[in-house]
Amino acid sequence: MDIRTQACFTLSKKLMRPPTERTVNYDAYGDWRNDSLSKSWAAFSDSNITGKDVLDFGSGDGPMSLFLAQEKYPKKIVGVDINNIAIERAKKALTRAVLPDSVDVEFLLGSTDQLPVSDQSFDTLLAFDCLEHVMSPQLILRDWYRTLRPGGRCLIEWFPYKGPWGPHMEALIPVPWAHVIFGERAMFRTAEKIYDLPEFVPRHWDLDEQGNKKSNKWRAWSSFEEQAYINKLDIPTFQTLAHNVGFQIARHELHSFTGSRVRQKIGRMLMNTPFIGEYFVSYIIIELLRPKEDKN
Repeated sequence: MDIRTQACFTLSKKLMRPPTERTVNYDAYGDWRNDSLSKSWAAFSDSNITGKDVLDFGSGDGPMSLFLAQEKYPKKIVGVDINNIAIERAKKALTRAVLPDSVDVEFLLGSTDQLPVSDQSFDTLLAFDCLEHVMSPQLILRDWYRTLRPGGRCLIEWFPYKGPWGPHMEALIPVPWAHVIFGERAMFRTAEKIYDLPEFVPRHWDLDEQGNKKSNKWRAWSSFEEQAYINKLDIPTFQTLAHNVGFQIARHELHSFTGSRVRQKIGRMLMNTPFIGEYFVSYIIIELLRPKEDKN
């Protein structure tokens, strides 16, 4: 074991804590996810949903689609995800949901490069907590543009890679900026070792249908490119891609640390520091506008 991996493993093992209920119990996770998404929506205006045709990109099990259908009265909302199991769960949740008669809800299985919907068929596209998982962002941005009507908007909540928890591996490596401090290879080798520890409690996504711990998937990867889960997209590159596709960036709101006022103040100060500021961005609120008159 090289020195970086040894340091990452030792620190991760020391900081490892019992998991929260939402990470080991799927029903508890669903409740937390519903609450989290409803709070996320508070950053946006209901006028983007009410009476509109809405596409929920990366809809997962459907909590955001169903929340908006129940509370914000869109004309239609279509959830799309590339995970077939998630889409089947969303369809089951739809059969149990109590929705207004005027709202049409549908869930569709998508692909990694194109949405299964017609050109200019939506007023609003939502992308919550999923942009960091898009491995071909330029293709997807182009498809978002295709899908929206002129004057339509993409509403995005994004957790970029350079932030303290950008790799999304904190269940195994509870060390902020581990990707910066130790590097990718050390993180994957650490995750492999932590996963096999007797004291590591598997999360619900690590369990099979019988509730047994799945085999150690971390052995198969040494980089985020191989894993194909995190795209490492940075803020300037995203802005360039969006402009190249034809979008206008109508809103770009950076957020740093949560917690006490002192902690938030320090986060804002560091976030606005030249050259290193992006490493202190926890999440971003973005609104992309498809102009009413295309210049492409």
